[in-house]
Amino acid sequence: MTGVIHNCPNVKQCLENSPLDRKEALRLYFLNLGVSPEDINIQIDPLNPSFIFSSFSPRQCFNYNRDYATRDTIIFGQPIDWQNQRLGGLHYFDALTVDQLQELLDRGFADPAERQNCSPTIREIFQFGQAQKSKGFEWTFQGYVISPDREDYRVSIDGIEWRGDACYQIIADFEAIAQDADELDIDPNFLRAWWD
Repeated sequence: MTGVIHNCPNVKQCLENSPLDRKEALRLYFLNLGVSPEDINIQIDPLNPSFIFSSFSPRQCFNYNRDYATRDTIIFGQPIDWQNQRLGGLHYFDALTVDQLQELLDRGFADPAERQNCSPTIREIFQFGQAQKSKGFEWTFQGYVISPDREDYRVSIDGIEWRGDACYQIIADFEAIAQDADELDIDPNFLRAWWD
């Protein structure tokens, strides 16, 4: 069987345009490529969505250091009174330094693979900050921490910022890491990227 059937020339369009269910749409795509029916074996259990997540997300869960008082002191200079916190169990920060971020990573308070939606990972942001610091540019980071009472306890970085005279090299480096930012500020004395 060859040719385009049910508007199925590629996987994306096959899944979007086919009136068939996902498994049949994938089977149709491979048939359109000329794969023989006996060689097609698509194992999808629609009643088990963990199949999809386990197939595409091999990452293991990070075991956070739960000593929130120390975590908060590293970031804010003192522990947060989470019992009287009114923002739904999160607290924002800005002006986090590369050294503070390194301590959070070294002590297990921040997951290096964590990312804020389409942002770079915390590891990538940290490496960017380290590389910039070695060039004499001190970047700061913004984000939030989650209460120890919540299951999603963590540190998230959702922005980077730099203040100073912006030379060509720092702007080029910034644009490379901030290419998918939701908000981007590029001014002669201020650079900022933020991911929603």
